[in-house]
Amino acid sequence: MSHSQVNADDLTLLVDPQPVRPMTVLVVDDTLIGRATVSALVRRLGYRCIEASDGAAALQAFRSVRPDIVLMDVVMPGMDGLQATRELRRLCAGIWLPILLLSARSDDEDMIAGLEAGADDYLSKPIRRAVLAAKLAACARQLALQADMNNYRAEQEAETEFARGVIERQVQGKAVSDPRVRYSVTPTTQFSGDIVAVSRSPSGALYVLLADATGHGLAAAISVLPVLQVFFGMAAKNLSLGLMAGEINRHLMSSLPVGRFVAASMVRLGEGFGELWVGGTPEVLWLDRSGAVNERFASANLPLGIDADDAVDVPPRHFRWTPGDQLVLCSDGLLEAHAPSGEAFGSARLERLLYDSPPAQRHDAVRRALDVHLDGASAHDDVSLLVIDLY
Repeated sequence: MSHSQVNADDLTLLVDPQPVRPMTVLVVDDTLIGRATVSALVRRLGYRCIEASDGAAALQAFRSVRPDIVLMDVVMPGMDGLQATRELRRLCAGIWLPILLLSARSDDEDMIAGLEAGADDYLSKPIRRAVLAAKLAACARQLALQADMNNYRAEQEAETEFARGVIERQVQGKAVSDPRVRYSVTPTTQFSGDIVAVSRSPSGALYVLLADATGHGLAAAISVLPVLQVFFGMAAKNLSLGLMAGEINRHLMSSLPVGRFVAASMVRLGEGFGELWVGGTPEVLWLDRSGAVNERFASANLPLGIDADDAVDVPPRHFRWTPGDQLVLCSDGLLEAHAPSGEAFGSARLERLLYDSPPAQRHDAVRRALDVHLDGASAHDDVSLLVIDLY
């Protein structure tokens, strides 16, 4: 469109109908002349101005008006400028409020005292218009930048909540609860690259998945979504773990970029028999009733999404259990969780805890021990733990 083609109606669409509100400056000075002089300068510079005659009045003005900038005289009777500055900082905790101190004294000690009280800058009296204009303009730029950052943060938080909701619906929407399964997943960030999913086939077979995507955070959480789609779809058809692993691998090979993959352990339990597929996760422990390790199922396959042909190189392991046995699955985030001293949680500690705890309490005992081990610190990777009763 050329300039000649723009009419008055078009211009209304190009101009923001809401003018930007001029910033409000609170001027605090106990002398009428000093207050009037600074206020006049502020208004001539195009800012809205309100006044307060002492520190207490400044606090009241802040509560009622919420100014954008404060020009605070230092020497005042009652509550002086330094005390008022400290109180304003307490009142606006979490919000940046530029406070510029005004004083006829400009020695270093006074300036340091003002900055330590929470002021952002210092202006010497008498106030020069050019200096005041530059200081207020700098504050305006910083406030605008702060507003942009707050808007960006709010948008990011909204997007994060949306993504979390989508992922949670994928995980929980088709999952079933089963009294045989106890598990927990603890992410290191807002999103978890570790996923535990439980499903049952129409014939009653129990399917359990523990998946651990490379990395952590949103990218890792997105990486496991194709795994869930295939897992629930093929569990509903009562298909074998070998077929499931191959199909998941094909989906990941086509959807994930190079360098992204998913380690996984999958369990299928029928009437008195089961099968296991392990690719890239720590070994699955088969415990007897006493908690002793009956067998360790080490990873026999590559993680999913690395090689198009290797997902089913080794077929699933088949086993028959004795009622009262258990399977224990975990991600490497549990075994590699480091205490502040640098010591890893480790597989020996895990097996000792499992042996020393009653069957129904083994999951919780390990989680409590991990909390003690970390001593208030966070694990460096997502942590998942899964205990399955076999009966």
